[in-house]
Amino acid sequence: MKLTKKAYVALGVAAVILVGGYSAVSLHYQKAFLPHTTVAGVNISGQSVADANTELLKKVNRQKYTLKDNNQTLLTFSGQEAGFSHNFKPLLEKIKKSQNGWSWLGHAFASEQTTKSEDALILNAAGFDKFSTETLEKVNADRKPSENAHINLENHQFDLVKEVYGNTIDAAKFKKAVAHGINQGQATIDLKNDYAQPEVKSTDKQLKKTADQLKTIANEKISYSVNGNDFQVPKEDIQSWLTYNNGTISLDKAAVTKYVYQLKAKYDTFDKDLTFNSTKEGTVTVPAGIYGWSISPADEINALMTEVPKGKDFSRTAVIRGSGTDQKTRSVGSTYIEIDLKAQHMWLYQDGKVTIDTDIVSARPPQVTPTGVWSVWKKERNATLKGKNFDGVSEYASPVNYWMPIDETGVGIHDSPWQPKYGGDWYKEHGSHGCINTPPGTMAKLYDTVSEGIPVVVI
Repeated sequence: MKLTKKAYVALGVAAVILVGGYSAVSLHYQKAFLPHTTVAGVNISGQSVADANTELLKKVNRQKYTLKDNNQTLLTFSGQEAGFSHNFKPLLEKIKKSQNGWSWLGHAFASEQTTKSEDALILNAAGFDKFSTETLEKVNADRKPSENAHINLENHQFDLVKEVYGNTIDAAKFKKAVAHGINQGQATIDLKNDYAQPEVKSTDKQLKKTADQLKTIANEKISYSVNGNDFQVPKEDIQSWLTYNNGTISLDKAAVTKYVYQLKAKYDTFDKDLTFNSTKEGTVTVPAGIYGWSISPADEINALMTEVPKGKDFSRTAVIRGSGTDQKTRSVGSTYIEIDLKAQHMWLYQDGKVTIDTDIVSARPPQVTPTGVWSVWKKERNATLKGKNFDGVSEYASPVNYWMPIDETGVGIHDSPWQPKYGGDWYKEHGSHGCINTPPGTMAKLYDTVSEGIPVVVI
């Protein structure tokens, strides 16, 4: 069928109308947003930038947000209360610039085009921090915090304790959830996935490794030798030294120090009374003197602090300072000098046998010859002994051929050619200022026989 002239005219008119109509609509969308344009939950289709900005600001300014934890409502607040404000205009202009008004028909049949509004958000950081802190204080007030898996050091046992999942809200997750919700215009912000989680779990390889290391160290075999006394450090003592903090194993130095001083109290011989089997008086208690040895605490503390954390069995010989009494028998051994002030007599024992003995003259009262466990700490020929006389004013200077000091005050054993006799009560009127006056011939023999360091027991 052929179209008449009128039909062609009609079609032409219709085409003009359609094209004109499409063009008119397109011109409208040159200044307005295309269909299905949504920003922050508000449909702004067909609106100008100014109109859309006004509507969005009205919406966000009156928008209320509800915090929920699953189905429980925790708090309702506004964006302004949380420290947020908006300026949509730059974002709207950016969106408008990206749209082509001639494509309105395609948009009309397309799905909703939602644009995020982060770029429109103005955040007052101080205000948001204050809101977050105050809100979390209220929300978490009666909640149970999560607990990391850890190693429990109780009663010297090292147990791996599993993590505990609590329900307190994590601060960082809270901020992220709230900011995102406000950005997207979400009326409800659910915090069900924002609990603070344990940072360390029982499956943590490092935690398991640390637990094994603690057990290894706690079961170390430490063999100790203190001047001939051999023993093992009790495991409970080793366990009591161990500390564990933030993944780090260390030793409690105060606990190690306490242990070393316990060893000193048990084994040191310096500054301790001595039970002594004397020649005439039998068993007597002799005051401590300068003769004896002691464990060096600095050396032992440092050694234990260094070696124990390695987790390996080791042997240790204690560092000893000084010299002196045999620890096992608590005696001066079998070679020593004994001076009995009551008997006014001196004996030299060598390997348990008397090799020299002689009467002596000790201090004239009220001067005293100090009792105690001493030692010959120096030998000197042709010395001059000086000091104050008995009047406390005048001074004396006595030359001697043989001089062996035994204590820290200047008392010693020496020859005394000025003494006409020895022993008995002679010392009461003719005694020394404190030294052990010895017959010259015997003193020469004694000097040649003994060595420095020999114990001298004065009772």
